Amino acid sequence: MSEISPPPTRTSFVDGLPPAAKNAAMWAGLFVVGALLGWIGRGVIAGPADVPTVQVYQDWRVICPARKDKDKHCTLVSDVADPQTGQAVASLSIVTEVDKDKKSSKVVVVNVPLGVALEPGLGLKLGGDTKSAAYKTCVEGGCVAVLPDSDELEKSISDTTDTSIVVAGLDNKSVAVPFSTKGFADARKAYKNSEAKRANLWWRLWI
Repeated sequence: MSEISPPPTRTSFVDGLPPAAKNAAMWAGLFVVGALLGWIGRGVIAGPADVPTVQVYQDWRVICPARKDKDKHCTLVSDVADPQTGQAVASLSIVTEVDKDKKSSKVVVVNVPLGVALEPGLGLKLGGDTKSAAYKTCVEGGCVAVLPDSDELEKSISDTTDTSIVVAGLDNKSVAVPFSTKGFADARKAYKNSEAKRANLWWRLWI
């Protein structure tokens, strides 16, 4: 009886590699699988790509544009209410401005009602310190002042509850309207995380 030769064994490409290269190939394979799973599940985890999102942290909100709008930025915003009526009379926002050279910078935008004296400008009181800003424009919805943002300014908002927007009326008398810092620290963290995610190369490629 003739001897039956054993069936040929199937040798993979990885089997012929040295140990270090074999480990590298294995990790590369796991990376590809993970990337594919991330690609498949991205819509479930992050939500629809064409829907803006709003996260609420007490008196502050983080508003982000739809994920498909890759070059747009999130906004950190709070409405400022009249202490007597409870109605919103102003707003305070941290936004990203992009100039004509596509250089971006963060600014604080304060919107107050019409009827203020423009010449004195606006003050942002943070504890014992007051930041001054000139009005940039007035539109139907109110007058807008813009201040440069910084980590120091944001930390000042986080660390004090003695905060207010100071404006001058047409009679040149100053009026201070308090604004809330409740939820600002958590909202700021979420805002920074959202902005970092939108700037991430992998996040942008997977939209």
